[in-house]
Amino acid sequence: MGATGSTRRRRAGVGAAIQVAVLLVAYAVLPFRGEWWWVGALLGTALLVGIIPLTVRRVRAVLVSERPLVEAAEALVVLLTMLLVGFAALYYAMDRLHGQFSGLDTRLDSMYFTVTTLSTVGFGDITAIGQKSRAAVTAQMLFDLAYVGIAARVLLTAARNRAR
Repeated sequence: MGATGSTRRRRAGVGAAIQVAVLLVAYAVLPFRGEWWWVGALLGTALLVGIIPLTVRRVRAVLVSERPLVEAAEALVVLLTMLLVGFAALYYAMDRLHGQFSGLDTRLDSMYFTVTTLSTVGFGDITAIGQKSRAAVTAQMLFDLAYVGIAARVLLTAARNRAR
């Protein structure tokens, strides 16, 4: 016997929550400093490179979904988490010798800086001081502007069209 609509929605929501939790736990526990700095750089790069093909895959899923609005919302949550964890891990690993950022000492500092950059608030308490970090932050700003706007529009448009 097939699962009911509410059961499928609940399972999908749980799946998205598990994906978000796995990303956040990985960010919290994997070693990103010392001799293991490359783990953070690898995780961050993998998430940022993987976000584009995963977005395409999620758009295709929305287009055939029986619940396109829910599918789009779940996709946005997971993809935004990938974006945040990817840049935060990359920044934390980049600053392993404390020469790229001023004020970025902990993983929470790195996540906070990533969110303030994404939201364009930029309080100025953590700053990119090295050339590599300035290049990475500039890339994040440009990527955020393009990706978040385009991904949200495409996913929501696909969901609306499918819902009709």
